[in-house]
Amino acid sequence: MSRQTHSVKWILLVLFLSIALPWGLWCQERVLSPVEWTVLPKEVYVGDQVELRCVIAPGFELLPGDVDFVTRSFLADEIWGAQDVGSRQKLTARQEEFPLTVHSISLQRIDQGYSVSLMLTPWQPGEIEPGYLEVTALPEVRGFLEKIRGPVLVQLPKIPIASLADKTDARQLRPVAPPVLVPGSIYVVYGLAMVALVLLVGLVVLLARFQQVRLFFKGLASRIRLSRNYRIAVRQLKRLRGQPLDHRELAAQLASIARTYLEGRFARPFTAAATSEIMLLLDEIFVGMLSDQQLELVEHLLVLLRRCDYLRYAPAAVMLEGEKERLIQSMEEFIGCMEGKQ
Repeated sequence: MSRQTHSVKWILLVLFLSIALPWGLWCQERVLSPVEWTVLPKEVYVGDQVELRCVIAPGFELLPGDVDFVTRSFLADEIWGAQDVGSRQKLTARQEEFPLTVHSISLQRIDQGYSVSLMLTPWQPGEIEPGYLEVTALPEVRGFLEKIRGPVLVQLPKIPIASLADKTDARQLRPVAPPVLVPGSIYVVYGLAMVALVLLVGLVVLLARFQQVRLFFKGLASRIRLSRNYRIAVRQLKRLRGQPLDHRELAAQLASIARTYLEGRFARPFTAAATSEIMLLLDEIFVGMLSDQQLELVEHLLVLLRRCDYLRYAPAAVMLEGEKERLIQSMEEFIGCMEGKQ
């Protein structure tokens, strides 16, 4: 009975070791060496952004069956391991104190196994040893391999960083070089300088003759206003010829056209003035300096306005034969003389 008990103990011990030993080895950290690796671009200098691409064959799945690609930007400290696997410690120093800066990492399923891609920037020439990358620190990998106690590390190869000083054989700082001009661009520069000079001279002349320029534009605006006022009056007189108006309506239209024209010509309230006040307004405008010809023209206008008033307000007023055409023609002659047309 004791021999049987002893045999059972040995059998249980063997079974325990056969199960526990592989499980212990499985739970230990696993270090994967790349099957192949490449650096893009082939020639890397300090400060360049470089991609380190490694192909690994772990022999077991790192990602779930429905996930083929994972990525993470700017790796945290728990993903980047120390160079010594035996006494692996997490990096606590800032990245600017490390010989390179890591921007992102990606893990992709491929036919040979998995492709690990790192985007990084080196900060010193020579061969840089990135050390080991802990892929189980990626959330997707850690969530899939949550039963594995030990981490899965990828041993990253050395990255050769070329030196610009060695390539150019430069041992000291070069003097400051002047800017390089594109052939033919000097004429463009000269042309722009001439245009700027002409604009500057024009601005100076404009400022020096500001008063003259202001008076010129003021006179131009006044001429445009007077020309428009004249055209409106002539157009209204032409329209009267074709309208079947009685003598009262015709007289009212003629008086309104004459007063509106004078108000637009001299900027005085002729439309609100009585016929007897027209002469006073013109004396105020010309300060009593009207010539004999101008006085004759004004008296002719007053005769026309008095006739219009008579036709409008006199109960027994009757328009003579052909008087409509004579009144319109006389008003056109008056306006023409005021504008210097006749």
